[in-house]
Amino acid sequence: MKNKLTSENRTSFESELTCVIKGSSVMNVSAAEEEYTLPQLMRLAKRFHNTKRTYLLVDPLQGKHIPVSPKDCLTMLRTLGAKLKREFPQTKLVVGFAETATAIGAAVAEYMGSDCVYIQTTREEVPEVSKWIEFQEEHSHATEQKLSADGFSAALDNTDTVIFVDDEFSTGKTLVNMIEQLREEFPQLCDKQIVAASIIDRMSEENVRRLEMHGMICRQLLKIDNVDYTETVNKFEIRGASDLPAVDNSDDLIKAAYLLKEDGDTSPRTGVVIGEYIDSILARHDMISTADSTMIPSGKSIAVIGTEECMYAGLIIAEKLENSGAYNSVKFHATTRSPIGICEAEGYPIFNGYKLQSFYEKGRQTFLYDLKKYDSVLIVTDSAPENMDAVNELGSLFRHYGCKEIIVERI
Repeated sequence: MKNKLTSENRTSFESELTCVIKGSSVMNVSAAEEEYTLPQLMRLAKRFHNTKRTYLLVDPLQGKHIPVSPKDCLTMLRTLGAKLKREFPQTKLVVGFAETATAIGAAVAEYMGSDCVYIQTTREEVPEVSKWIEFQEEHSHATEQKLSADGFSAALDNTDTVIFVDDEFSTGKTLVNMIEQLREEFPQLCDKQIVAASIIDRMSEENVRRLEMHGMICRQLLKIDNVDYTETVNKFEIRGASDLPAVDNSDDLIKAAYLLKEDGDTSPRTGVVIGEYIDSILARHDMISTADSTMIPSGKSIAVIGTEECMYAGLIIAEKLENSGAYNSVKFHATTRSPIGICEAEGYPIFNGYKLQSFYEKGRQTFLYDLKKYDSVLIVTDSAPENMDAVNELGSLFRHYGCKEIIVERI
């Protein structure tokens, strides 16, 4: 397989490299048989200017809004995967919901076996997809979601079970609506076993029965009561995310590299064979760092940042850095489209946050929360390489927090 490596230090160079894809070491890691508790998996935050649901459940181990050790995050995700693998071992199709559950779904698919197909819903424009199944996530900050009909259809005939994965199910209404749409489009889905899997399930017994009546089985890491937390979060005096601080970029140095993808390369938005996808991500990472040693973070404290729906690639790269033993601390989290209130009160999970330009759409706002000082930051994204404005904004933000080295890896 031939790839072209491009690296940018406000300039660029090119070289031809041959990539040998080796088996992923990720699958050799067994998930611990852990029981998770509510204090481990849930913090309460207040949504900023969302009248549909004022509160947000923030999982400190999920690697989205709060920095987390990759090992701790992946242990949780793989525990869910191991639980589902025991009960539904022949599953060959897993669907993850954007944007928060994209990594959860990928981890579950990984645990189902290297030949399992993983596909995620998306809010992005994907020109390669000719037909979409569109649906609404009603309480979200961005309600429209869509699933590639092409990718879903291609994998459906090869599995008896389809697992739909989200971080949280509160009523199951979005999933019921989506499944009904999919069954209309793909009648063969009526003969499949459908599993609704989540980290947290807080559906009422009535809502669980409704899913069962629609032929769905519910599984989760943690089952809790369906409590309305509106009054709990209303006591917090919040503010919105901050504008970017003024930073002197006169000596700014952002190192960026990307491998040009070959025709036919797929992404989770169109559907991937999970083993091939993981091997490709790690091989591309190895190729970039082998070709240019300056792409390897040199500091002792490292933050790896995913971008919006692109989480799992950054997470498994962060795990590799953490397992190398070369760093005192490796943390992972991601930018998000979710506007969350900021508050310094004790027990509140989001203590700072900033507005950023999206890596995927000019003029669209995203956010990054709970920033701290790191020696080095590695940004892992699948966005187009042309959007350097977003890269420069995020780089400037970490410069403000004292980071001396910023690396961008476009997978």
